[in-house]
Amino acid sequence: MHLPTKQQLENWQHLPTIYRLMVEKRWSLQLSTQWFNDFMRWLYTANRSELENDKFFAMDNLHYLDDVWHAYILHTKDYMQMSQTLFGCEFIHHHPENPFLARKVADEVISYQMEMLISDWGEEYVDRVWQYGADVHDIIHPETY
Repeated sequence: MHLPTKQQLENWQHLPTIYRLMVEKRWSLQLSTQWFNDFMRWLYTANRSELENDKFFAMDNLHYLDDVWHAYILHTKDYMQMSQTLFGCEFIHHHPENPFLARKVADEVISYQMEMLISDWGEEYVDRVWQYGADVHDIIHPETY
C-alpha cells in the first residue's frame, strides 16, 4: 500500500456515488460532493496513520462519512479501481464495529486522529466534519441526549 499525492486525491471523483447520495440522502450536489471529498480525505489520513504509525482510525460519530463509504463501496469495480490506483492495494476494506459490542473510542484516540487530520487538511476540515459528521439529532438537539 502507498499514499497518493494530495493533488491526485483532490482530483478523484466518483459521480455515481455523488448521485446516489443526492437521491438516497436527499443532499444537494454541492453537499454530496463535499462529503465525498471529505470522505476521501479521511480515507487518505486513515491509511497514512496505518502506514506510518501502525494505528487504525475509528469513524466514531462520523456517520455522514460512513454513508459516503457505504454508497461508494456498492460500486465494487470502481471502488476497487480507486483502491488500486490511489492506494496501491487490491481493496480498501471497511471494518465497521458491531454497534451492540462497540466500545466508546477513547479521548486520546480521537485527539490523535484530529491531530493527524488537522495536519493533513487543516482545522476547517476537522471543524466541518465533526460539526456535521455526527447524527443529525446530535447537531440539532444535543441537550436532549
